[in-house]
Amino acid sequence: MEQKKVTILCSGFGLGFYIIGLLLDRRFRQKGIPSEVLVFESLMTKDKIEKVKSSRKVYHKSFSAALMSTRMLLDTRESLDSNTVNDLTERWRQEARTNFIILSGHWMHVIHKYREIAPQKVNVDIIYTDSDLAPSWKNVKALYQEYNRDCDEVWLFDSHNRTVEYHIPVSGHECIPFSRRAKRYLIHGGGWGMGTYRERINELVQNGIPLDVIGYEPEEASDRKDGNRYFVNDPSWVAWDSCKGETYEFPPLAQAKGTGELDYRNNFEYHVMFDLVREARAIISKTGGGTLVDSLAAATPIVMLEPFGEHEQKNADLWEYLGFGIPYSKWKEADFSEAILETMHCNLLKKRKECIDYTDYYSRK
Repeated sequence: MEQKKVTILCSGFGLGFYIIGLLLDRRFRQKGIPSEVLVFESLMTKDKIEKVKSSRKVYHKSFSAALMSTRMLLDTRESLDSNTVNDLTERWRQEARTNFIILSGHWMHVIHKYREIAPQKVNVDIIYTDSDLAPSWKNVKALYQEYNRDCDEVWLFDSHNRTVEYHIPVSGHECIPFSRRAKRYLIHGGGWGMGTYRERINELVQNGIPLDVIGYEPEEASDRKDGNRYFVNDPSWVAWDSCKGETYEFPPLAQAKGTGELDYRNNFEYHVMFDLVREARAIISKTGGGTLVDSLAAATPIVMLEPFGEHEQKNADLWEYLGFGIPYSKWKEADFSEAILETMHCNLLKKRKECIDYTDYYSRK
């Protein structure tokens, strides 16, 4: 394949699309393939961006409000700043951009616009990071029945065929064997801290299960439980404002130790939280696409909490069917068995070796 720049189009909503986009970018760079990440929210009008920020806070505090949003069809064209979009598509035209990877359906409006003025054929890969259509893809499908025409579609996780064919490596580290992992469990609510994870902490502590808790506001670490470690995402950080020079950065994370300033850190290659994923015996979380990527990359099983919409339910069903995860209620019925998790770890290790690195597949096209 000709080594033209690959433009990776993602979104900061939920962070799954965003982190996967950055992982692709870093992987391409390692292979000597030039790439650029763009975040959908950077094209939005200021008032719409403020609405996204307020929604993030509401959805973190109220999972029922978040779930309601998955049932609403939204036309994101109304959120775009037309001048910014025109400037971007014109820059692409001048640079003769031809190779695009799209992670969020919101970008299809912009790609349709660019195809009208592009000087040559535009190659588009759609990567579905969930095993069924996420809300952004359902929205665009309602507006364009043939939104995927002339696009190559790649399902990282396929609920229809009950398969996992591709994976996206996260770091160059080897998987840690289950027996060498500390008896710790990572619990979180995805990129925006949504879901019922906080409601499970007391019960898990009472059953002697030490947790690494990811909080989304510093005060979440104030209700400390003995044996737990607490980590906090920087509440002021947002994906679309995190571009340093020409490169977007992974979300910063700090360990809250109860004293002193929080020291937020990230690194260039992958998201810092993945180090906790690698060391954990399980991830206790809802089943977003980013969590599935982490689970497969680290061979860390998922104890599955209530899903964020139908697409995450399909993700959970697939992970359970393949023996990669277990619903929280069933794990509790099994007396929080470690043996079950170790079997799932072995299943994930086997699948990881069978999967195709998507960036290898892309670079051979």
